[in-house]
Amino acid sequence: MKKLLLLVAATALAFGASAKVVLPKVLGSNMVLQQNADVNLWGKADADAKVTVKVSWDKAKIKTKADENGNWAVKVATPAGSFDKYTISISDGEEIVLENVMIGDVWITSGQSNMEMPVKGWDRQPTENAKEFIFSATKYADKIRMFTVPRARSYNEDKEDCVGGEWLCPAPSSVANMSAVAYTFAYNLVGKVDFPIGIITSNWGGTRIESWMPIKALEDVLSKEQLEYKHSLRSIKPSELYCAMIAPIRKYNARGFLWYQGCSNLGDIDHYDIMQARMVQQLREDWGDTENKMPFYFTMIAPHSYGNSRAIAYPLFVECQQRALANIPNCAMVATTDTGEEVNIHPAKKNEVGERMAAFALRDLYGQGGVDVVAPTYESYKVDGSSIIVTLKDVGPGLAPGYGKWIKGFEIAGADKVFHPANAYVHSYREVKVSSDKVKEPVAVRYAFRNFIPCDFMSVLGLPVVPFRTDNWNDAM
Repeated sequence: MKKLLLLVAATALAFGASAKVVLPKVLGSNMVLQQNADVNLWGKADADAKVTVKVSWDKAKIKTKADENGNWAVKVATPAGSFDKYTISISDGEEIVLENVMIGDVWITSGQSNMEMPVKGWDRQPTENAKEFIFSATKYADKIRMFTVPRARSYNEDKEDCVGGEWLCPAPSSVANMSAVAYTFAYNLVGKVDFPIGIITSNWGGTRIESWMPIKALEDVLSKEQLEYKHSLRSIKPSELYCAMIAPIRKYNARGFLWYQGCSNLGDIDHYDIMQARMVQQLREDWGDTENKMPFYFTMIAPHSYGNSRAIAYPLFVECQQRALANIPNCAMVATTDTGEEVNIHPAKKNEVGERMAAFALRDLYGQGGVDVVAPTYESYKVDGSSIIVTLKDVGPGLAPGYGKWIKGFEIAGADKVFHPANAYVHSYREVKVSSDKVKEPVAVRYAFRNFIPCDFMSVLGLPVVPFRTDNWNDAM
């Protein structure tokens, strides 16, 4: 009899749970919905149940019917973003009310540990100005909202929902644990736009780009042998994080993407750029962007010893990232030549990354252009006697350090391919002159072309020059 009563009680509880609409974790109170869009709302109910959706910014009711499996979905038109707070009611006879909902711009951010690293930092790995961001957090409670996708894995099988997570408003306790790059991106935007910024961040330290791509996308750009090799590299296999941590959020309307990853793919200089371009294509397809309107901003990995400070694996990978930049529409790369740390792969300077990403968004989407926010890069060179003059592009108002100051980080070589530390100074608006007493007949120049080397070349606006070389000697160090 006791077992029968327990069975009846369990059946009643199960029925009660299924009789109420169930929403995916990413839809909830405190969320930010994408402005000026037909946003997706979706969930589960009983099979064939009638579902009614009401939003406080519109008097109309939206009615739909769940399918035979209980799945339902509607599209709701959102107004222009503002700091107004709204509610959403969803009912199949039993009402769910989402409160404190705001409308603005939503950004999807992803990557490995440098995107995951929280505002509070990690043991022996601080983030700069952490206390300022943490203790000013409540001022941004109605301006920034963040949903962090919990870690989960699924091999080649898309999951319908995240394993957990909730939308959080900034407060000291919540901001301390938010992605520092994602939070500072939003922080640097909200003071310059008139609506809130929502962030959905999905990160896992130490992971390779293949984990963030579906198998079908990898098959488009890798050989069978390459893909088999990728499966043998790490415990986290290709597709596992895409299926478990991207697929569940891809119905959520957004404005653009931020990406900070690459250290785990350091040696893949022959095909990382191809994988990254295919990943971006996949993201845009998943979010219904057929015209490449959603910007993709990514971060150049930062200088670090990577096992040998004198080696050149890092700058070779940066070259690969630059090739990706050239082949991805509506894309920009944040330079981080000035943020790296020789002994710590997680630089403390996270605000610089967030600020530079925000500058791209302000330029591209929010009508605040007029100043060059692209980091200076190499354009050409010429031999001038015992010196080499290098010309750069995207220098903005000019280059620094200024008059009478030598630039750190340059090396010069002759035909013997042996590089020596060089004297370098800003020669003119877009030019730098480089020489060394040890190289009488120079043929090649490199800047910041080591895994880690002290360097300080930048635009006068403080944007660091991207590492470069004038040669193609991959075997020369």
